[in-house]
Amino acid sequence: MNQPRKPDAARQADLERLDAQFAAEDREDRRKEAERRRKGLPEPKRDLRAFEGFADGGAAPRD
Repeated sequence: MNQPRKPDAARQADLERLDAQFAAEDREDRRKEAERRRKGLPEPKRDLRAFEGFADGGAAPRD
């Protein structure tokens, strides 16, 4: 029977640290967004870019 591999203690600690960092960055982003809304500032312009041949229709269709 194939059982999933359990991460060792060091890897688990690294994953938990990374999760905490992501959570802190998310909280900071939400705080900044709420502050922007409270001040009545407009939403920042988004810089959307498409790679050539991907979103401009240049990609070959699959058969």
